Amino acid sequence: MASSHIILVHGRSTKPSAREKRRLAFKALCHGVGRVSDSAFTALEESDVSLTLAYYGDISNRILGKNHHPLLTERDPEYDWVPCEQDGYYDASLSASFARSNDEFTEGHYAQLLKDEKDRRFVDELAAIASRIAEPLGLNGLLVRHSSPDLGAYFSNPKIGEKIRGRVRAPLMKALRAGDRICLVAHSMGCLVTYDTLWQISRDPEFQELHARTGCVVELMLTFGNPLGEPGVRANLLDSQLPASQHFPRGILHNWINISAEDDYIAHDKTVADDYRDMLEHGHLHRIIDRPSIYNFWVHRRHSNPHKLYGYLDHPVVGAEIARWILGYKPKDPGLPRSLAGR
Repeated sequence: MASSHIILVHGRSTKPSAREKRRLAFKALCHGVGRVSDSAFTALEESDVSLTLAYYGDISNRILGKNHHPLLTERDPEYDWVPCEQDGYYDASLSASFARSNDEFTEGHYAQLLKDEKDRRFVDELAAIASRIAEPLGLNGLLVRHSSPDLGAYFSNPKIGEKIRGRVRAPLMKALRAGDRICLVAHSMGCLVTYDTLWQISRDPEFQELHARTGCVVELMLTFGNPLGEPGVRANLLDSQLPASQHFPRGILHNWINISAEDDYIAHDKTVADDYRDMLEHGHLHRIIDRPSIYNFWVHRRHSNPHKLYGYLDHPVVGAEIARWILGYKPKDPGLPRSLAGR
């Protein structure tokens, strides 16, 4: 019987140590799944479903630490003592997220949150304006490269880009070769790294061995806080400058579900089905769906952050998608199963 394997690919910016990042991500994912399904939660807790974190935070921390970033106060022994964030830095915020009940993820509750905490929606509005201005001027790629040093390094430095993809490729290839059921969960910059990695291994001769074997596919790619709809991002993907016949990952991805939060300043283009519908037309995947926008209630030190990974993972809509995959549901209806709408 095939094993079930979740591979989580985190996003950009500073990160805690690899061990701490695994702990936080696992807690948030388990709690989010537990919001909607006891049996799926148990499968995670008892390791019937394995979770691998594709960690490249040490690479980002090295890049961002060159300017003595104030959050990088500790050292990660797992990665040559590279600077990292402090352990426990997000615990209070995580506990506050866990205390929110399932019926408190509504628009009204979100409006109240913005009244109570420092509102960061202006970041999303500025990003949208910048994108609209830059696209007709051909400046979007430039904005992407300079918006953050780590993302810019991924796009502009081939060695760094390949090193980051290698962190995703290693556990993914191992799971594919083992014939595991695979769910790729990708956030923020991790979405484009995951896309590039899928394209790379599905087009590279190294992957050809898997084409002759059944089941060597990713059953589900779940993306959130996803910038893949941005023209400046698409223009910098590995397949962007190649002939149309070589675009898109092929023969490796079955379903793609995308979820975005309102006011997420990285995913202000909240849809990908319109940008990647050619993947469907060419038979490169079975289904691509943009779910309705959700509200991300993450707050850290009185600042709301609708883009934060842990806020997404602890949301009942995200938890329902992961729980449904864990339990093996494959409905034709793109709506969430009523049995997973709440506990």
